[in-house]
Amino acid sequence: MLYYEILCWSAAMIVSWKVVYPFLRMLFMFTIAKKLYSKRKQLRNAGEWAIVTGAAAGIGQAYARELAKDGLNIMLIDIDEAGLSSMATELEDNFSVKTITFICDFTRADIYKFLEAEIDRLPSIACLVNNVGISYSRLARFDNAEFIDFEFIRNLINCNMHSMIGLTRIVLPRLLKQNKPGSAIINLSSFTGIIPYPYLSLYGASKAFIQHFVKSLIPETKDSNVTIQALCPLVVATKLARDWRPSFFVPTPDEYVRSAIDMLGVEEVTTGYFPHALKAFVVTLFPILAIYQAEGAYKKMNHIKDH
Repeated sequence: MLYYEILCWSAAMIVSWKVVYPFLRMLFMFTIAKKLYSKRKQLRNAGEWAIVTGAAAGIGQAYARELAKDGLNIMLIDIDEAGLSSMATELEDNFSVKTITFICDFTRADIYKFLEAEIDRLPSIACLVNNVGISYSRLARFDNAEFIDFEFIRNLINCNMHSMIGLTRIVLPRLLKQNKPGSAIINLSSFTGIIPYPYLSLYGASKAFIQHFVKSLIPETKDSNVTIQALCPLVVATKLARDWRPSFFVPTPDEYVRSAIDMLGVEEVTTGYFPHALKAFVVTLFPILAIYQAEGAYKKMNHIKDH
């Protein structure tokens, strides 16, 4: 009898540790902790300017809007000249802030001296949003997809990883020198960097790199006033997610960022959006679900039948 009691208690403790505690922690983070610990309101006092990459569309555009709404001037960086111009006009007209646009191709490795010169002109910096990135045009096997050539590999590494490292190297020393409470570096990762997701292998690996870099950088800056965060969203209805329509689990960029920006200072690595946290909770318990989903989507796209 004692044996079975020990077994039952052990099973209950394992379930509590693996299921109950993470679920309750998730609820706490997106409710009470968000109210108590969010540093969003401190950004305005940390500096005059926010720097946003990939700012002409999607999540970057949404971050530019939210930060401008909070009274920050915005340096908009993107390769899309027309999109930058339109976004700058929108922010200036709607929020009465100043903007600077910088046309930049992050697939090139020789851009950082020009970026650094432009950033050095800013009188003070509140935050950096490392958002720019590229993904696959479709789900694909790494070994035989025609578009995954050496040029694509180099471009993805430069855009998804080098851009984040380069801009952090430029901005972080400046934030540390300013030493203003509330300053932040926000890095867009992805849930594909947490749970292996087949047919997006290189993209997911680049996003895992971001999380590892952030987790390693946080202890280095723990005695400073700089908050460093990695956001790991699931699907957001952007141009990168062409086949997804907005829904409860698939927010628009504006819906996602309104939630994510409030999680600054609450969690260092977070999905940023409660419905994403719910889905991530389930998938983390059963990671095989992500593999099944990827394989099903890949077969459907390529009209492959199970035998």
